[in-house]
Amino acid sequence: MVSFTRLAVLVALSSSYRQNQPTIVGVNGFIPQTANKNNMPYSAARQMVAQPIEVNGKTAEDVASEEKKQDTADAFQTIPAGISSPTGYLASHDAAALDSELMSTTGFSREQLMEMTGSAVAEAVYTILDVSSPIIIGRKKILLVAGPGNNGGDGLVAARHLALFGFDVSVVYPAADTSSEKAHLAKLAQQADDVGVNFLDEFPSQKAMDGDYAVIVDAMFGFSFSSERGMSSPYDAILSDLISTQKGDQGTKIISVDVPSSWDVDSGDILGTGFMPDALVSLTAPKLCAKNFSGRHFVGGRFLSPTLSKKYGVRMPPFEGVSQVMEVSETASVGGAAGGAVADSLEMDYARRLAAKNVEVEHGRGQWEHYGDLETFTPGKYQIKCFNKISLKGLEGLTGDEKYDVRPDGIEGANAHAILLRSHKLKEEDVPKTCRAIARCGSGVNNIPVARMTELGIPVFNTPGANANAVKELVFCGMLIGSRRIVDGSNHMKELARQGIAKERVEKDKAMFGGRELKGKTLAVIGLGNIGAQTVRDAALALGMKTAGYDPYLSVENAMKLPNDIFLADSIKEAVANADYISLNIPYITGEGGTQGVINKEILDSMKDDAVLLNFARGELVDSDAMKEFLDRGNGRYISDFPDDLLWDHDNMIILPHLGASTEEAEDCAASMAAEQIQDFLETGAIRNSVNFPAIDLPGRAEHTVRFTVVSHDAPGILGHINEAFGEAGLNIVQEIAKTRGPVSYTVLDVDTSECGDDNVSLKDVQEKITMLNGVCSSRVIYGKPGSGYAKNLEGDYFV
Repeated sequence: MVSFTRLAVLVALSSSYRQNQPTIVGVNGFIPQTANKNNMPYSAARQMVAQPIEVNGKTAEDVASEEKKQDTADAFQTIPAGISSPTGYLASHDAAALDSELMSTTGFSREQLMEMTGSAVAEAVYTILDVSSPIIIGRKKILLVAGPGNNGGDGLVAARHLALFGFDVSVVYPAADTSSEKAHLAKLAQQADDVGVNFLDEFPSQKAMDGDYAVIVDAMFGFSFSSERGMSSPYDAILSDLISTQKGDQGTKIISVDVPSSWDVDSGDILGTGFMPDALVSLTAPKLCAKNFSGRHFVGGRFLSPTLSKKYGVRMPPFEGVSQVMEVSETASVGGAAGGAVADSLEMDYARRLAAKNVEVEHGRGQWEHYGDLETFTPGKYQIKCFNKISLKGLEGLTGDEKYDVRPDGIEGANAHAILLRSHKLKEEDVPKTCRAIARCGSGVNNIPVARMTELGIPVFNTPGANANAVKELVFCGMLIGSRRIVDGSNHMKELARQGIAKERVEKDKAMFGGRELKGKTLAVIGLGNIGAQTVRDAALALGMKTAGYDPYLSVENAMKLPNDIFLADSIKEAVANADYISLNIPYITGEGGTQGVINKEILDSMKDDAVLLNFARGELVDSDAMKEFLDRGNGRYISDFPDDLLWDHDNMIILPHLGASTEEAEDCAASMAAEQIQDFLETGAIRNSVNFPAIDLPGRAEHTVRFTVVSHDAPGILGHINEAFGEAGLNIVQEIAKTRGPVSYTVLDVDTSECGDDNVSLKDVQEKITMLNGVCSSRVIYGKPGSGYAKNLEGDYFV
């Protein structure tokens, strides 16, 4: 949901790299792929800028450095894969499994992990205290409570580091254990004692503390804590003292390690203790309970590999420099001190903070600023939401492209830029406001509210012809089934076998299932689109059948596929009159003039009594009552892959599962075709095979131009107003195409930037002006980071 409205196209002349040609530097100063398409080093990219232009306080040299950091961060932003909570947060059992894997397959020892996580905790405490000199450090007292397990071990390591930083550190360690099982913890306690950490026998009383401690570190229990067992003694009393300390308003900050003690790892404070520390240091990755946390949030532990990150669905932050910890809450400020509302950190959450760290863009305004599910949002990528199981082979063009974040069925995609689906019954609430396009992996779109999507300015694509061969073969199968009583014969043989008399009866009973051959018979096809045209062609050429057809909208392309001797009728009634087989290949359209019940009594009465009707299009095309009359009076057959509540048990009716496109090849082809159409639309604005938008394809964008698209309802003079807006902004349109289909107008144009010299070219204002024109639904600037540049007019509210 990255907005384009803060885009500034910076143009600079560079004689050292590109003679006398402007160079687009990019979004908020970030060098785009168009400027670095030859994989030049970042130093060369920086030389492309003729002078130190500043955008949002950043020079081009700052930009190159930050983009390099972003590239590093991108390596860790992975698609969640196959875990129970693929959200970037770890469930308790996933955390345990990851911890076990770290100490097995990756070869870390328990002591190594504690050293790294404890060091991160110490760094987070240092950041929170915001000390500025050694003198101040010496005056800061820290109290740490260490629990009996590994969380306590992390705390003991943190205590040692904090003491080495110069702080006055005391530790309460009620469960100190010198047994062999806890030998590693005993060593950590010894190491802390060696550097001057004070070990206390019990938690100090409120009076004894009297605001002495600047920070209390809660390292009692981590992700292995069981809320069912609750807090054991003396930790229950210590927790009560911590809560009292918070209420005492003595300025003492409480920092929890990994999980606030007493919290359920997955669900938070289900015990109702009311404990809410001031800060939380999540180790390795945030646990699910962190969603309920409202203070300053840090992530520490810089040792997780990209492979494990991807396996467990966590997103590591782009740590800066040599730091072992990073603050990910929205309340973080440049100076490190807390700032902003607590509510902001809840809405921004982990992934959004990572996204905002190195990419300074406008995500929205007002109520749209935090729109959608920002938890798993990956900036700089097109997010594609899939409903149903879409062929992985067909999606390879998207999944193999680093610009795309493909979300499989069942994975959240609330910020989707496009939707791919098969049979899912799409509802308006499934379509986020960020959605630019919808594509069905198949030809029919009756499961998509096309009329409503048209009102919203969203093109709906289908994949005509992708499943044509699969459906055609099923039609031929249906003709054979309807001709030879194959299903009846198979069921009869099963019954004979059950009785143990199959062998002696097989020859005697075969006469019960006699039939006819297809050769020389007449096939009538209603609807000569991709499927229908292929069906009549192969029926004539391969099966030696006579053919007839009816299609008032026959295209030239499909007409070229038809056999020369086909009889093209003027009506359905005329086409079926002499046919032995009739195949329906038309869409289901409701309303006046639609196709619902198009095979009615009049049509059925004009058919031969022994005709076979094949319906692999839509069940609603056939009037079931009229069809029952037809089947009752003769030897006709009805073969369909759609359920029928009236005819399901009729002797002359055969119902199959909806198998029309259910072949591996058809699913691959449909998915690939849908993915390519979405990809073309998102990257170039081109439209092919849309059921509600005009077909449009502007030639490739020239260098030094920016592509702009506008979706509008056909309002008078809209194209003139669009051109006027660019003219007022001093921008020249070098190529433009606009087409209308029904109520929708779609405009694609390229704006020239080569005449702008060294001046900044801002499209922010012109995009807003165009988007808010009467009749405009949305606009897009196809430039810079994938997914950016989209704006909508939502009943007079500007959505970016």
